[in-house]
Amino acid sequence: MDRELIVVTSVKLNIYVIRENGENVELKIENKDEIQNAGSIYKGKITKLAPSMNAVFVDIGEEKEAFLPVKDIKNYKVGSSVLVQVKRSAIGTKGAKLSEKIAIPGKYLVLTPTVSTINISTKYKDPQQKNILKERVKNILDFFNEENYGYIIRTLACEASDEQLIEDFANLKSIWKSIQSNFKKKKAPAQLYTEEYKLYTILKDYAGNFKKIVVDDLDFFKVIKSYLKNFFPRKKIKLELYQCKNILEDYEISKTISKILNPYIWLKSGGYLVLQETEALVVIDVNSGSSCKQKNLEDTAFAINLESCKEIAKHLRLRDLGGIIIIDFIDMQDEKKKEKLIDELQKEFSNDKRPVKIRGFTSLGLLELTRKRLEYSLIKQLSQNCYICNGKGYVKSSYLTLFEIEEKIKSMKPFVKLLVKVNPLIESKLKEVLKSLGLNKSVKIVTDKNISPEKYIIEREA
Repeated sequence: MDRELIVVTSVKLNIYVIRENGENVELKIENKDEIQNAGSIYKGKITKLAPSMNAVFVDIGEEKEAFLPVKDIKNYKVGSSVLVQVKRSAIGTKGAKLSEKIAIPGKYLVLTPTVSTINISTKYKDPQQKNILKERVKNILDFFNEENYGYIIRTLACEASDEQLIEDFANLKSIWKSIQSNFKKKKAPAQLYTEEYKLYTILKDYAGNFKKIVVDDLDFFKVIKSYLKNFFPRKKIKLELYQCKNILEDYEISKTISKILNPYIWLKSGGYLVLQETEALVVIDVNSGSSCKQKNLEDTAFAINLESCKEIAKHLRLRDLGGIIIIDFIDMQDEKKKEKLIDELQKEFSNDKRPVKIRGFTSLGLLELTRKRLEYSLIKQLSQNCYICNGKGYVKSSYLTLFEIEEKIKSMKPFVKLLVKVNPLIESKLKEVLKSLGLNKSVKIVTDKNISPEKYIIEREA
């Protein structure tokens, strides 16, 4: 597979776009003003016990208290400190979900120091191959594992030499020792460990399997180059500094963002999907639209439903939608055809890095599935509550608008003077961006209440 990673930087956001065979399949947002804490490790302070929920609430320094499921509430006391890892960031009214089972990802291994079991990535399907690799890694690391730490063997481990496995294990043990030391020294709440950039997590998740990485910033280019040298020295990844005018258009990123924010997904047959996200679940409605190629209604329904499977899997991944997902396919009576839909969905989800479990059709004929959710969906990250309809709909977020303005200004270089007309609501943030870029004297801001907050006008000043 021809896989590329496009990195677009700005003052407020970093955007990472994963492309497969020339198509944008995943988009990740890194907001520099917000805590990126999925996977981060904290020294938390227990604030409340909830026996009826088998849980405790923990202060990790965020606005919302985090939630820690526990087996025995008697082992916990209000005011005491606890070592926890964020398994899912705060979403909506829910605080972050925590675990005391720590997992520290490396290149070949994931160290699980609070348990002693040795596991292997679920991506290995061949049981014999799994056993051979597990036995090999265990034999190599047993001598260096006097603490009896557990670990998960990642897919890339099969390519690693003995020395590389030992080095990765030693690095992870060093990180864990540092976390333990800081837990004793620091006062709760305190962050003890986090990945500096979301980029690092992406590279580890894909085991460095990128043919090319394109980045539009020289300083970040150097950061990535150093990281690749240290973590993926054997991978032949071409690192390229983008030096053209408009990276958003050249890699269809603007088009992809528009697609993510559109609830309608059109099928080639003339059918279409309507995708809506609520606080509790995601609902996908499959519609026949103008499609009428088949001889009867049952065949037409099956053909559209089958075609929609690819788009559903594609858009859940692209929009990073998770939790409970309900699909309302066009009604079919044939049970075998329903089974074929499930088979097709399972096939389409094979490239998804997030665990997906298809639960089957409910008594009402709705297909239920779950996809692991770690943070807000991209729809939520790229939009904000609409100020006109008081939260009943969405408009582009101010961060996305600022990002687009910054990229547009960069694409217009060289220039002497620019005039940017915006809504007063984003004026102060735009001033911050221009100051960071050193353009506060060459770009003049004009505010206009008649321009909606997600719109802007950029002109060369005469």
